[in-house]
Amino acid sequence: MLRKLLIFTILTLLWISCAERDKSGKALDTITTGEITIAVEEGYKPVIASCIDVFDSIYRTAKIIPHYVSEGEAVNSLIQDSVQVIIIGRQLTSKEAEYFKSRGFSPPTTPIAYDALAFVLNPSNMDTVLTIQQVKDILIGKITAWKDVNPKSKLGTLQLVFDNPGSGTLRYVRDSVVGGQELSKQASALKNNEEVIEYVSKNKNAIGVISANWISDTDDGGVQKFMREIRIADVAKETGKEGYGPYQAFLATGDYPFKRTIYIINAQARRNGLGAGFASYLAKDGQRIMLKDGLLPANAVTRLIKSSH
Repeated sequence: MLRKLLIFTILTLLWISCAERDKSGKALDTITTGEITIAVEEGYKPVIASCIDVFDSIYRTAKIIPHYVSEGEAVNSLIQDSVQVIIIGRQLTSKEAEYFKSRGFSPPTTPIAYDALAFVLNPSNMDTVLTIQQVKDILIGKITAWKDVNPKSKLGTLQLVFDNPGSGTLRYVRDSVVGGQELSKQASALKNNEEVIEYVSKNKNAIGVISANWISDTDDGGVQKFMREIRIADVAKETGKEGYGPYQAFLATGDYPFKRTIYIINAQARRNGLGAGFASYLAKDGQRIMLKDGLLPANAVTRLIKSSH
């Protein structure tokens, strides 16, 4: 036993002495060792937290420290070099990409999964199927009361709630859902997805817009609690057509319309850093976690699971 411990100690010392170092003499991270801080769009916290737990348990000498922030904060952190790896729901803009090119490299951008917008309602709201057009009209303020959705509704003035002023959800709505139109004057933003769920659960006239990842893992106790407090709206192509929820199977078939891609962007200049290792893990072995968490994996065969909607 003592001999094995001595051999392990010698090998560890050899590894430390041979490790690549920065100018200050600190050992640099590698694909499976070291420590890095990353910024993650808060909408993807459930699945990324699971991935980090598994990654760190497999690679005991690696540590990923996540900061869960808005999309805007994540991108700003990358530009300011306070973090070198981010996970968000878009690729870099041409202006952002140009900035990195001016520094001599282009950050690898890897798609890891497909998520969706989810529209959450108070349990007392019976109008659980919305058309694509109704969703757009709610978002731009053309529909301001629940009677405009259903003349028989006993609910009042509609309250539209987003997760965060700088979130990827709000940006996606502006860019991809309403095509740059001004959002409803009845729209407001809180701090995060969890606050939206709580607000909607307590306000019968509210409709919240969140990342589907917060309600996608139906085996999770936290998700089961959320689902007792809210309803998920299905979305139909038009009046009279069947509606579909923001679930894995309907993202795969294309029946649910508000689907978006999650990317990991690695701005570590070194190709063999821990950022590259984590990105590779998410795009390969981590796809099983994406599948289990109810998202649609970007790089794996999907097992369709029938969801109630």
